Amino acid sequence: MSAYANIFIIAASHSVNSLYNRILTPILPLIVADFGLNYAQTGLIASVYALSSSLFQLPISFLGDFTGKTRLILGLSLLFNALPAWFYGYSDTYAALLTFVFLSGLGCSAYHPAAVSMIAAESPRNRGLAMGLFKAGGDFGSILTPVAMGWLTVYLASWRSAAQYFVLPGIACALLIWLRFQDAPGRRESMAKEARSTFGELLGDKFMILMTLLSSCRVMGLRGIMTFLPLLLAEGLGLGTIEVGWAITAYFLVGTVFAVIWGKYSDPRNETRIILFMMATSAASLAFLSQAESMIIFFGLLALLGACLNPSQSIMLTLTTGVVREKNRTSAIGLMYTANEAASVASPFIGGLIAQAVGLRESFLFYSLLCLVATSLAWLIHAEQKRRARAGAAA
Repeated sequence: MSAYANIFIIAASHSVNSLYNRILTPILPLIVADFGLNYAQTGLIASVYALSSSLFQLPISFLGDFTGKTRLILGLSLLFNALPAWFYGYSDTYAALLTFVFLSGLGCSAYHPAAVSMIAAESPRNRGLAMGLFKAGGDFGSILTPVAMGWLTVYLASWRSAAQYFVLPGIACALLIWLRFQDAPGRRESMAKEARSTFGELLGDKFMILMTLLSSCRVMGLRGIMTFLPLLLAEGLGLGTIEVGWAITAYFLVGTVFAVIWGKYSDPRNETRIILFMMATSAASLAFLSQAESMIIFFGLLALLGACLNPSQSIMLTLTTGVVREKNRTSAIGLMYTANEAASVASPFIGGLIAQAVGLRESFLFYSLLCLVATSLAWLIHAEQKRRARAGAAA
């Protein structure tokens, strides 16, 4: 029972982390109007967050493995992610907004390696279900934030004032993490020697490289979709701020439900087949969604996308934490997330350029192409897993 309580607490912290990742999503149309932004400048907001999120993930994740202080890292991450929300209220210029977005991304950069490592440590059995619950926790933050932010913005008649209320969950959750968990003992070996050993092992693993590339393609697509989906809902379908918030909330709600379903189903070691199906379905959904004229068809495809693209992260984490050695687990997740964020720096900006050149709907074809590349990588991972299984049986 204690292990499940810990899993739910870490999942709750994932909700809070996602809150700061999604806080600007439902109000992007208002920000665009407030600062007079074009599509490329809008995409740059997400690109700046991705850039700052990538800067320190790798060294901090290795420090988590080396020092054992994942609790400290997780708590500080939540605090540094939360504080910029207060300063969004004072961002009177586009440059100031980008600065605070950058600072929030720095806080986020330390979160996932420590949290995923702690979840894996709490769930040596049924890890797929635990990762599904962790992903569902993150999605819960994504579910709650758009509708809460949309409603509060309308109620206060100011997106800046609304953002400032969201600084409190990060502070409260950081305190809970500090009181509930303990840091593990650190290593006594030379840090330089351990770093060479850890990253040499990870970078020499074909499976790890393929998983990192696959995860990066997924995040590139998701980052761009979450940047331009609110604009498509507002401009293409004529939805208001509250309706946009509800639509994004519904999207993440579908992902939350399916994160648990896929996580439970993956426990008998079906991860690679599930990932392959998810990526192929996401690519097809985005391709058809970009051309959908009927609102019913549009939201049906959006629900299908939410059921596959978002929950795929938990299956990838389950597979990765099961392949790498425990002593390298935090560093492995740090390597993956560093590559994810670095790769996704350009995707919202590229999507914005495509939207300016040929139209907002056509930018979604670019993200469909990224999911198609991810499908090809998932096939290679499935083939590699089968090869290793045959080699193990022969030995």
